[in-house]
Amino acid sequence: MENTITATTSFALYHLPGAEDVVYISDEAPLTLDAYDALPNEAGFVIAPFQINEQTPLLFLRPQCIEHISLEDLPQEEVQYAFTNDEAAEREDYAKSFAVVERALRDRQARKVVLSRRMQLHLEGDAPIDVRALMAKACRLYPRNFVAVWHTPQSGTWMVATPECLLEQITPTLWRTMALAGTMSWEAGAPMGRHAYWSPKDKAEQEFVRDYIRECILPYAEQLEMSHTYPVRAGELAHLRTDFTFTLAQPSDAGRLLSDLHPTPAVCGLPTSEAREIIAQAEPHSRRYYAGFAGPWHLEAATHLYVSLRCMHLDLLGRNCTLYAGGGILRASSEGAEWWETVRKAGTMLRVLGVNG
Repeated sequence: MENTITATTSFALYHLPGAEDVVYISDEAPLTLDAYDALPNEAGFVIAPFQINEQTPLLFLRPQCIEHISLEDLPQEEVQYAFTNDEAAEREDYAKSFAVVERALRDRQARKVVLSRRMQLHLEGDAPIDVRALMAKACRLYPRNFVAVWHTPQSGTWMVATPECLLEQITPTLWRTMALAGTMSWEAGAPMGRHAYWSPKDKAEQEFVRDYIRECILPYAEQLEMSHTYPVRAGELAHLRTDFTFTLAQPSDAGRLLSDLHPTPAVCGLPTSEAREIIAQAEPHSRRYYAGFAGPWHLEAATHLYVSLRCMHLDLLGRNCTLYAGGGILRASSEGAEWWETVRKAGTMLRVLGVNG
């Protein structure tokens, strides 16, 4: 695996939670698809946007090359960058966006809307951005997360270190997913047991996601088991999680289920169509591949698709990094508290960059 990236190089490098190695795949020309149920019944790597359109197509890498690389063989040196960032302007933009969402919720156009923002960093100096070193550091920092870097001419270069599984194949017939929502700092949630305090807002937000996912699965599942809701750690944050395990009546239904699941209320809102319209009005940016999903598809007899959260877009030539973070807004939400939630979530990629701004 080379560190250099050219305009014609397409690759994915990913690490599954708890794995001892990373997997590298490359493809000269990824497929571009216009629907999730159009995913082929063959091995590959899926790169899905928040919303499929001409600018952000659904991409499918067919592995012309597969390598398994030990974590120890990745660069071990510490990476650290200095940066400039206009936080005051970003704070002002977020307040304006929040006001749009707040009005829509007050007018009962939706029950929940997930509002995102961008943190735009310009890296100083002239040291090259080493994606292998960033990957190695992310794996060390977040061994329980799905960590991936991918690059295609259509998408550019992205990195994720996400805790949220969208759809995963356990056996040839058994699948699983999760409802993950509600956020507070790990310290605030300790001890992380059933007695940890979670606000009514956090609990309601997680229940929206849980109920939505259950309703999506039911038409396709022969058997469905749902766990109790419990707190989990994701880096320096804590979330509420409910697990679902199920069998598909038809294995080919996986693509159709994805069409129904994505985007979940954890990244969009409820009702989905209304929340999407509010997001388009409120956010001054395109989400692109943030809040989409990515991962291996039928690759080495397994599927592991994760929601693209805790992520950033890397402009390697311009030395710019755009971090994305968001949070679920309800009528009871506070603008200041929601801003700081995005700050905490952006901290995942800031720690990977080792920025010292």
